[in-house]
Amino acid sequence: MDITTGNNSWSFVVDRNEDGRKDLLVGQEGIGAPCNVYVYLNQGTSAEPVFGDSTPVLAAGSAFRNYRCVPTTADLDRDGAKDLVLGEWYSSIRWYRNTGVNSDPRFDTFENLAPPDPDSFRNGIPPRIAFCDWDGNTDLDMVTCDYYGWVTLRENVTPTGVSGPVTGRSPGPIVPTVVRRGPIVVPGATRVEITDPCGRRVTNDRALAPGAYFVRVGSAKPVRLVVTH
Repeated sequence: MDITTGNNSWSFVVDRNEDGRKDLLVGQEGIGAPCNVYVYLNQGTSAEPVFGDSTPVLAAGSAFRNYRCVPTTADLDRDGAKDLVLGEWYSSIRWYRNTGVNSDPRFDTFENLAPPDPDSFRNGIPPRIAFCDWDGNTDLDMVTCDYYGWVTLRENVTPTGVSGPVTGRSPGPIVPTVVRRGPIVVPGATRVEITDPCGRRVTNDRALAPGAYFVRVGSAKPVRLVVTH
């Protein structure tokens, strides 16, 4: 499958509109382009995807015009909505909090997850970003790399989010819980949703691998779940 985009494009696979199908979030170089971050909604299935026209991703109602955008998503503030994190050419890593919902996201202003460094480019040029629980303590750490081969780990030293200037962003007390193998059963619950630290849904019909998850019962706030075997 070929999708024609702009130069130096970077794609991220995510279920953008919460319909159970894998979509594409694509950033591009964008010299003279009207927008540099697009979403391609999957009109087929996850096994056999079909992508039609792209739709610009907006912030405060305007298209992203950052040079060489590298997008990714993660629920950094633990409110259940996937946020947008954007690496761009001048070595900045910008967090756009999703103030909408996953099926209809809304992005307004951004906050820097690391001090921008347009002189020595220590954050990458542009930074490619991934979030994972690197040290096994159930929170999200940030790994960045770039074209020149630099790989940087920033360990999370705050309740939520990533390290550096990001502090005090816990949505409330989250109590770790240890469970055994097998599906999670909540009596009387009509909906139990499990996601990994990057906000991806996890099937609840098989044993969960060791690691950190977030469980949402109905419309309640998610609870951190630690699985150990």
